[in-house]
Amino acid sequence: MVVIIFFVLLLAVAWMDQKTMMIPDYFPAVIFLMSVRSPFLGKGAPLGMKVVGVLSVSLPMLILALIIPGAFGGGDIKLMAACGAFLGWERTILAMFFAILGGGGWGLWLLVRKQAGPKDHFPFGPFLCMGLMISTLWGENILRWYLSGFPGK
Repeated sequence: MVVIIFFVLLLAVAWMDQKTMMIPDYFPAVIFLMSVRSPFLGKGAPLGMKVVGVLSVSLPMLILALIIPGAFGGGDIKLMAACGAFLGWERTILAMFFAILGGGGWGLWLLVRKQAGPKDHFPFGPFLCMGLMISTLWGENILRWYLSGFPGK
């Protein structure tokens, strides 16, 4: 049931960001509150693991946004912080990987079709939400497959 609520929130975030290029604070707030009882980290997950999840993607996004104004919006950063607490650092990093693939592909498509220039912005929230959904559904299997390619795993 928690995953269904999470997905409904992500769909609402994607729709809202696509329409307004803003992610209202109440979406990440609800996801963060849900992380208190997240089935992905277990009911008794150590606080330290939740902190690592919060910072694993959102901190690099924040640093990049400070270095390159407009690289990411505050809503994107808050969304990934909340989802880091909900999903854990591994799945959050995987979600960001898929978001970058999707968003990068979309940006390239817009450039090739001359529908946008290199300085234009488009909402990244829908790609974050897509990555979060993929990571939620198949993240464990994807990570297991990926890590099986390393010696000793």
